[in-house]
Amino acid sequence: MFFAQTVPAVRNAAIALALIHQNYMDGFSSGRAHRPQQPLECMPSDRSPLLHYNRAIQLLLNLETGDSTGTTAITLLVCYLFSCFDHLAGNYVQAVKHLRGGVELSRNIDKSLLNNNDIYDDAKPSRVRTVICQVARQIRRLDAQAVTFLIDWTPADIQEALTPQFPSFDSAFRSLDQAADQLQILVARVMVLHYTAQQTSLVDEIPQPPVPPQDIVLGQLETWLSLFENMPQLGNNSYETDSETYPLISLLRLQHTISWTLLSGHGPGREMEYDKFLPQFRQCVALAGYVAAAHERYSGSLKPTFTPEIGIVPVLYIIGVKCRHPVVRREVLRILRQQPIREAVWDSIYAARVVERAIEIEEDGFGERETATSMDQIAVWQRIESMSWADVVDGKSPARLDIAYTFCTREGMHMESLII
Repeated sequence: MFFAQTVPAVRNAAIALALIHQNYMDGFSSGRAHRPQQPLECMPSDRSPLLHYNRAIQLLLNLETGDSTGTTAITLLVCYLFSCFDHLAGNYVQAVKHLRGGVELSRNIDKSLLNNNDIYDDAKPSRVRTVICQVARQIRRLDAQAVTFLIDWTPADIQEALTPQFPSFDSAFRSLDQAADQLQILVARVMVLHYTAQQTSLVDEIPQPPVPPQDIVLGQLETWLSLFENMPQLGNNSYETDSETYPLISLLRLQHTISWTLLSGHGPGREMEYDKFLPQFRQCVALAGYVAAAHERYSGSLKPTFTPEIGIVPVLYIIGVKCRHPVVRREVLRILRQQPIREAVWDSIYAARVVERAIEIEEDGFGERETATSMDQIAVWQRIESMSWADVVDGKSPARLDIAYTFCTREGMHMESLII
């Protein structure tokens, strides 16, 4: 708030983000298509997000470089705001560029300034240092999360050590923030291993991933869970039911469980392996349902929400394409469709459409009025092993999703376009 009030570059970046977010919300209230696509250039000049966006860039370029610490704080904050802006605008390539720029800047900051112990302690650093620590930590978290939607993305922190920086002398995390930061590194490693396993089924040789082997990462997930469950706060009943805290606890449990399940499902049975984890999938759906209900209470009346952070949408997508239980899958669809939720590039309505198509493909042959009644009915050769999609918007035709997928034990890539 201080920088938005006193620094013109930050103020204009914040105004640009606020205006495009309002444009996003207005699209739903006026009954337009799910994701509003009004060209930014067509908005009135005094209300144009692009006006403030470009002004912020110019002010940033003209920024005095005398106070290097203050300049770093301002640049980091603008990178973060720009990344949010371009996600909302659908300019995902530009959003990733801003994110990568923020990551590189944060890596060049004096390590003592970003000492992990200082971040979680109750000490009161200077205002500028506080902003740098908070924004740099947030950018690094977004960097780790980007691997959930970019197959060739390698988060900066994923190669720094073979093990996350777990508390060396404690038996529990000191805060939920610390637990979340460590979990994001593990989730990123799981996704890299998962993508590597998928690529192995398509080509003979691929480069060694920049992460520890599967068994080591599974052990790190077990260590994380032990430190998480031993937190004194989790033993406090009032903490568990706190309206602000419990959704975060549920979200962390959800992300940990799906990461462990996704990695544990790698085995000789390939896609059939996931049938063994039905209890974990059901637990994840229950947790996701609670978090989604918290979304609804926060936003009110099922209004759309946006956050640059990854939450429940990719988890529900993974469940929808990996769990073949018909009831679980359709509960996933219900949660995804009940409220428009955008998490970075993840869109709940788009994810629901892709999951729906995966169900149609795998249950093809049961007849138009019939559906699968058990997981066993979907043979291994009917199962989709890998699936990806791209959001295509050109402003001239209806929004569509271009999807590509491969079948387990069968060769060849299949491609389709889905109109939204």
